[in-house]
Amino acid sequence: MSDDGHQSERDAILRAAYRLISHGSSTGTTSIENILRAAGVNRRIFYRHFASKDDLIIAMQEWAGELILADLRKAVAAADTPAAAITAWIEDYLSIGWQEARFRDALAFMSTEVTGAPGIAAALEATYARHREPLAAALAAGLADGSLPNARPELDSFAIHAVAVRHLEARIRGRLDTDFDEVRNQVVALILTGLSAPAVQPPPIGVGH
Repeated sequence: MSDDGHQSERDAILRAAYRLISHGSSTGTTSIENILRAAGVNRRIFYRHFASKDDLIIAMQEWAGELILADLRKAVAAADTPAAAITAWIEDYLSIGWQEARFRDALAFMSTEVTGAPGIAAALEATYARHREPLAAALAAGLADGSLPNARPELDSFAIHAVAVRHLEARIRGRLDTDFDEVRNQVVALILTGLSAPAVQPPPIGVGH
């Protein structure tokens, strides 16, 4: 079989698992048999691509993470200033919790079936690190041109991402029913106010002691 054929098989399995786990996130585990049936493949083909169901879940998470990353990069690239790029990143990331299709997909990754998979924590952190890259680049651009004088690209990208993730988790778990525009505006205002304020100089060592 050609490389394209192998990739088509793998994609079919990933999409089937993603769909089944998303729709069944509140009803229990998804069997390999159901995934095979939905993907239209047999066990031999499954094990050609994945060592186990846990291996499939890791791959599914990475695949979904790359789709999110592509959206983030596109949103940031369309912005004409560093501040606008940061706003676009925040808006696109938060929208996962408020857009119906993205919200439904996100439910899969909050299920015990996914969160309990061995290796998922490390894989998720690697995905998160990639998601922060376009944000860190926008922060660095704002620091370089003086529009965001207080930016610390690596630290701030981590903090902004953490704030966004906490909002998403609260939304997905049903603890946040605030309107999207209100949440987005609050987060953007919180972040940009500190970044765009006049640069803060720490006091000389010994002052005040």
